[in-house]
Amino acid sequence: MKNGLVNTLNRQDASDALVDLGETLLDSQFDDGLLKDIPILGTLIKLKDFGLSISDYMLVKKLQKFVFALNQVPEDERDMFFIKLESDYTYKSKVNDNLVLLINASDDIDKPEMLGKVFSKYVIGCLDYEQFMQFSTSINGLNANQFKLLKQQENALTSKEVGHILASYGFVNIVIPTAYGSSVPDYYLNEDGVEFLKVLFGKEIAVE
Repeated sequence: MKNGLVNTLNRQDASDALVDLGETLLDSQFDDGLLKDIPILGTLIKLKDFGLSISDYMLVKKLQKFVFALNQVPEDERDMFFIKLESDYTYKSKVNDNLVLLINASDDIDKPEMLGKVFSKYVIGCLDYEQFMQFSTSINGLNANQFKLLKQQENALTSKEVGHILASYGFVNIVIPTAYGSSVPDYYLNEDGVEFLKVLFGKEIAVE
């Protein structure tokens, strides 16, 4: 997949190409018969090589989600980004390899679309490369319940359940209450944390 992913992402038919690839991977594993027509059950029962084939199929599904988000970027802006990327082979290889690692590492089917949103902001220049990697790594480190809490966030003060995790990714400022007998820290979103929620959920939260 050396540079293959970034080359595919800028194709107008990227989504269709990934759908075709997914169907090819599945069809190549099926024998004729009734199970071929049963969704999910047929997939699990008739795939001959469980380790590689299911892994490949799920990667394609993740890529479809990722490309869906990227397709929201205007074509001319995507073209400008990928033309720039083509001019630096080393940089292109780094972006490609990290994208493959990030997408493949996602452990929830909703995460690739989130990664696509972050990458889209990187493509149009709203995030630099370091922020892109910071946000993407954070997505893969958070779980569904933590995302649910973040989606409900209305101000800079985060819940204790997610605050300590955000701290490990540099998204919050930690404040120790000065009241006597209190040692439980409060977590307040910093500028990166506010931008993270804006990219993922469109939230406009002020830094305190």
